[in-house]
Amino acid sequence: MKKNLLLLSFLLLFTISIEAQITLSYQPDSISVSDFIDLSDNEYELVGYATVTNAGDSPVSLRWNRIIEDMPAEWEVQVCDLNLCYNKDIFSNFVPGEIEIPVPLEPGASTNLDIHVKPRGVAGTGRVVVELSDTNSPDDLITTGLYDFEALVVTSTNDLNTTPLTVFPNPTPDYFNIRGGNGVDRVVLYNVLGREMRSFNVAPGQRYYIGDLPNGLYLASMVDDNKGIVKTLRLKKSSVRP
Repeated sequence: MKKNLLLLSFLLLFTISIEAQITLSYQPDSISVSDFIDLSDNEYELVGYATVTNAGDSPVSLRWNRIIEDMPAEWEVQVCDLNLCYNKDIFSNFVPGEIEIPVPLEPGASTNLDIHVKPRGVAGTGRVVVELSDTNSPDDLITTGLYDFEALVVTSTNDLNTTPLTVFPNPTPDYFNIRGGNGVDRVVLYNVLGREMRSFNVAPGQRYYIGDLPNGLYLASMVDDNKGIVKTLRLKKSSVRP
């Protein structure tokens, strides 16, 4: 009897130890995206970018669950992970019998977990909560990420002048654009070693081609010829379109 109790205690401790090794790093775990939108542009989207890393010692079969809070009914939400970008009606990547596409993460491995929101010409605010668990234990929450979005209406030229500088789409396989580029004359692209890779003259509505550059992370410096570098943004070149 005593031996059986000792064996049961050992198995219980072993199980708890295995479960404790599941650790996920959500970076950042709180994302805030705000931008002015053109109400006539039905395809414009706000994107919140995040990375989830398996910081534990055991492999994880990652399940995400998307929860929409306080969002205009017209807005459409799309989740993109390492596997694919899901239809706006998909709220989880793992629902037994319906959809079963977990993200396998070995220790140290990462996946993107990006939220794309299309306001569909409707201004407002909204929040998306993403819950993460292991498909082997889907009801046991490991961690969560918060994505806050704000779509503002352009009401004056001053609004356009104060629109935050952004590059989009990001990541991109070929072309990128600049939003909020008033006062920017050139965009200079550097690799992570500081080597200049491209330089483009900025013009309204212009697209900038980088399809022939190697995949990876670049730094896009926005240059005012009179004032120098206005802002430097990160731009990811990827063969997979977001």
